[in-house]
Amino acid sequence: MTRRARTVALILTFVVLAATAVLALSRPVPYVQLSPGPVYNALGEAAGKPVISISGAKTFPTDGALGITTVFENGAPGSRLTLGEAVKGWIDPSVDVVPRDLLFPPDAFEGDDAGDQQQRQGAAQMAESEQNAVAAALTYVGEPVTYEVVIDEVQPGAPAEGALRTGDTLLEIDGVEVPDYRSVKRVMSDVAPGDEVSLLVRRDDKEITETVTTEANPDDPQRAFLGVLLGLGFSSPIEVDVRLDNVGGPSAGLIFSLAIVDSLTPGQLTDGRSIAGTGTITPNGKVGPIGGIVQKMFGARDDGATTFLAPRSNCAELVGNEPDGLDVIAVRTLSDAVDALRGDGELPRCPSS
Repeated sequence: MTRRARTVALILTFVVLAATAVLALSRPVPYVQLSPGPVYNALGEAAGKPVISISGAKTFPTDGALGITTVFENGAPGSRLTLGEAVKGWIDPSVDVVPRDLLFPPDAFEGDDAGDQQQRQGAAQMAESEQNAVAAALTYVGEPVTYEVVIDEVQPGAPAEGALRTGDTLLEIDGVEVPDYRSVKRVMSDVAPGDEVSLLVRRDDKEITETVTTEANPDDPQRAFLGVLLGLGFSSPIEVDVRLDNVGGPSAGLIFSLAIVDSLTPGQLTDGRSIAGTGTITPNGKVGPIGGIVQKMFGARDDGATTFLAPRSNCAELVGNEPDGLDVIAVRTLSDAVDALRGDGELPRCPSS
């Protein structure tokens, strides 16, 4: 083989190897890349409208920022992650690349509408988070809150289908008031499968009575079955409107609550500072863990935050991963977070080991 032929052969081999490498790096892999997403100020505006609006109570001026942190999920249902993107993420300390089956069930990726289903689920979680945040904040500041039983879901083909709707507030069963889960369980324990029950619900500010014929519960034939999933709602003379589109999931609850508390109480929790955070919240103010905590800390730091509020239950992921320049405070409750921002007592931290 001549020198020229060898050179051509080497060039062709290089081209083939390069093409093979490019093809391999562009192939999808069963991983999800978690990276810092945008930060939204709960004390400010989004899409030209206030994130939080309050009527029916005196409000006070706020300042600074309470940042709602988010995470991009490349490779989640409706998207795909390439090997090249995964390799890049593995070397970036602000990015995590994890097997997708650790985050989503296998059937989450099935069907052409997999991404739409994920968005609907995220939107439902966000709506529940907003309601919990409002209830927790109003309770904290001492405003009146009445808790109620709401219909979270009507199962397809169930006895209640066509009679009850998602979002209905359940007021009475057979004339008996049911202000909580325990009341519902107690009344339904006296109903036999096949019995009719009269249900008084509030729907769109109107009270409506619906009659449903029960069936035997698939898991316990001795119990009557309506086929609904119940949730906890609330009512209050204070109207709080939380508006943040295109963001899903339950993790904004803590920051929403803090922003509402800040608006309803004298003084300013932020004192002009840029503060961010994350955490689920229950109506009684308990802060719960979330995913993507490392990405949210980096996103907060890059957005200019100097203090970050995190769930105490996320401490195992926090220690050793805090970005430089970010003061991380670990809280268990809304009260902990308010006290920390006001400087009341020693700031709660994660244990060092």
